[in-house]
Amino acid sequence: MVTSYQVDPYAKSAKDRCLFEQLESLIKAQDDSSASVRASEQETHDILNLRLTEELNTTLSISVYDVARNEEARKHREELESRRAEEERIRKEKEMDYLAPFLARVGDPPTLDHKQAKEVAETCLQDLRTRLVDMANVIQARFEKETDELQKKQAWYKQNQTGLTKEKETEYVSYCSDAMFRIHILEQRLNRHKTIAPQKYADLETRLKHDPRLAQY
Repeated sequence: MVTSYQVDPYAKSAKDRCLFEQLESLIKAQDDSSASVRASEQETHDILNLRLTEELNTTLSISVYDVARNEEARKHREELESRRAEEERIRKEKEMDYLAPFLARVGDPPTLDHKQAKEVAETCLQDLRTRLVDMANVIQARFEKETDELQKKQAWYKQNQTGLTKEKETEYVSYCSDAMFRIHILEQRLNRHKTIAPQKYADLETRLKHDPRLAQY
C-alpha cells in the first residue's frame, strides 16, 4: 500500500470532478511526453545507425607498415560493432513477450487451462504491483533522506552561523539550493508515480483480459 504525500495538510480536498479532470490531464501529458521521448529515441537510434553504417563502410587508406594506426582502426571497428550488437540486444529485450517469464513458471504449455491462465494472470499483476510499490518506496525513501539531510544542515547553520566565514556561507546557500531542487524533483516524481501507477495497473488488467492465451482466465 502506498500512502499519498500532501504538501499542505490543511488544504481542502479537491472535488471528484476536479480530480478526474486533473487525472485526465496528467494521463494525456504522460502520453504526449512518452510519444515525444519515443520519437526522440527513434530519431537518435536512426542517426546512430546511419553514422555507424557510414563509419563501418569507410575505406581507410592506411599503410600496412603503419601498425599503430591499423591497430587503432581495428579497435574502432570492434567498438562500433559492439555498440551495434548492444543496441540490437536492447531492442530485442524490449520486444520480448511480456508473459514469457510467467508462462515459464507453469511449464510454458502450448495452451493454458483455467487454473494455469489464472495463475499466469495473477502472478503478472502481482509482479507489477510489487514493482510499482517498490518504485514508490524508493522515491519516498530518497525524498525523506534528502529532506532529513537538509533539515540537519539548516539546524547546523542556526547553531554556527555567527562564526561562519563568507566562503562557508556561500557553500551553505549553494547546498540548500541544490538540496531543495532535488527535493522538488523527487516530490514531482513521487506525485507523478502515484498518479500513473493505477493507470498502469488498469492497462495491464485490460491487456491480460484481451490476451487470447488467457482466454480461460
